[in-house]
Amino acid sequence: MIRSGHVVMPWRHAVARYGLAVALLTMGAVLPLSVGAAPYDISLRGIGRPQVDGAGIALAGDAAAGRFRSLALELATSLTPRPLTTAETLGVSGFEYSIATTLADISESQGYWQGQPGWPVFEGATSTSDHTVPTMFWIPSLHLRKGLPYSTEIGASGSYLALSQMFMLGADFKVALHESFFPGVPSIAARAQVSTLFGASDLVVTTAETDIIASFPIGLQGLVRITPYVGAGLMFVDATSDVIDSTPYDDRDQSGGPRGSLYTFDRLNWRDNSVRRLVAGVRAQIMIFVASYEINLSTIPSTGDLLQSHSLLLGFDT
Repeated sequence: MIRSGHVVMPWRHAVARYGLAVALLTMGAVLPLSVGAAPYDISLRGIGRPQVDGAGIALAGDAAAGRFRSLALELATSLTPRPLTTAETLGVSGFEYSIATTLADISESQGYWQGQPGWPVFEGATSTSDHTVPTMFWIPSLHLRKGLPYSTEIGASGSYLALSQMFMLGADFKVALHESFFPGVPSIAARAQVSTLFGASDLVVTTAETDIIASFPIGLQGLVRITPYVGAGLMFVDATSDVIDSTPYDDRDQSGGPRGSLYTFDRLNWRDNSVRRLVAGVRAQIMIFVASYEINLSTIPSTGDLLQSHSLLLGFDT
């Protein structure tokens, strides 16, 4: 027991409270790093200007429009918060918070990351050499989950692209379709998540994801519970651009239309842009302490590239 003033708190509540403070301070330390130095901020000028017809619609098969689609899909795939959860729910009184770190692979040799002559995609790059393009992203994240009645739970998460000003905020809902009702049968849950990108100078991205997750908890000596899990899902990506200026340093040229300096990319409708995702991981819990590892495999439809990410999570289940 820990005594604070006249209030007596169980030790686990004190650990939980201090753990949440540590998690928030950790994320607070990462964010200034991202905002202060932003070599990985993205400029859509680096993928070129789309060719349009007289009505301002991008021509079919336009190379710049194709690069925009691939970049938006791959950035969304990298930054969207990972599931990092098993099929079991927390229970009505359960609450979990955690911090995670993810290393996400990208197709750094593709033209939509390399940029165009004189206009790199990454604003901190000094040339179009592949030495200025990262081979992967480092993405720290914060996750909160709350158990609800009827084997359901809600969650919120935030993920940051380190060394940039970009981050994604997401909300999710999970319902256990089968949760340890029959011994020896894996638990199965359905999950849905919506996330939105913030901090990008000229890119607007929203994702919606649905998953099916199966897991099987294994108790060890009554003290440790190990839960391997697998999952599969679809992520839908809706993306568009803000107005882009092809001559940002020339105040005399600020007009729109096919010949003006101002332009946009056509919207990518979520119905036409789905990314298949497979996840596999293992979760270990000792008392209220939780640790997880997860691998995520995603297929980018515009290029056919298979990208992977690896995540480690540490948290408290109270």
